[in-house]
Amino acid sequence: MRSKGSLNLKTFWIGILFLLPISIMIVTFMLVPVFQTMYYSFTNWDGLGEYRFIGFRNYQRIFSDASFVRTMYRTLWMGVAIALLTNAIGMLLALAVNQAFKTKNVMRTLFYFPKLLPIVLGAYVWGYILDTNNGLMNKILSSLMGKPIKVLWVDSPDFVAYTIILVAVWQLTGPIMIVYLAALQFVPNEIKEAAIMDGASPSRKFFSIILPMIAPGITVNTLIGLASGLKLFDLPFALTGGGPARASETLAIRIYRNAFQSLDLAYGMAAACVLVIFVLAITLLFVVVTKKYEGRAYE
Repeated sequence: MRSKGSLNLKTFWIGILFLLPISIMIVTFMLVPVFQTMYYSFTNWDGLGEYRFIGFRNYQRIFSDASFVRTMYRTLWMGVAIALLTNAIGMLLALAVNQAFKTKNVMRTLFYFPKLLPIVLGAYVWGYILDTNNGLMNKILSSLMGKPIKVLWVDSPDFVAYTIILVAVWQLTGPIMIVYLAALQFVPNEIKEAAIMDGASPSRKFFSIILPMIAPGITVNTLIGLASGLKLFDLPFALTGGGPARASETLAIRIYRNAFQSLDLAYGMAAACVLVIFVLAITLLFVVVTKKYEGRAYE
């Protein structure tokens, strides 16, 4: 009869065996590239020839470049706007489709559908809809106003960033709604019924009962919204290419241009490190804030 210790040891090595493939993949395709990026960011490597260490010169170039700082600021406010709007709209949609009506499953599917579309395909569809001359959006506005309307949705530096935010919100709201729907399932009906019997108004019931109890969902969705908004690349790149006049350029697009179009690979890697630190810092800040709210909600 085998001893308990030998069985535990066997279980341990079986667990190691199952973990080994994914661990090798994580190390090979995630950790090694990250450390290589950090290493080369302190060099003048162009991706092809020899290189030498230049210290923090790439980082000095980044923060002395006014256009890079503007891009960082633009990425920040676009990311925060996307996170706030997707959370607000996603919560409202979740509350709406959480009610008992016949077509609620159909509505849930329709609201989630934009996430199923490839982002590049969605960008091209929206490019047609928002075209200045023949776009569907301007045609609808012209019909409603009774006169020709030509809004430069993606052709004006004044509008393009806001347009991209709205398209990103359209694409990301579905997953946010699903998380809030899952959180709403854990709100006991007994508590809601007791609040109604005590004469609580719908707004009082929402802010005093429902919102505190779905606080973990708020934390998760804050993380999803900020991470998606701050590393935005494919949508603005496919829709506008970062233009016009770089008005929709994000940090991810700028990194791509420096690394693969200008062949200033080391500078692009330094910018990528800045982006990672930037996203982590902002995301952790918001997660800490939402976690504090979550802690107060359960006091």
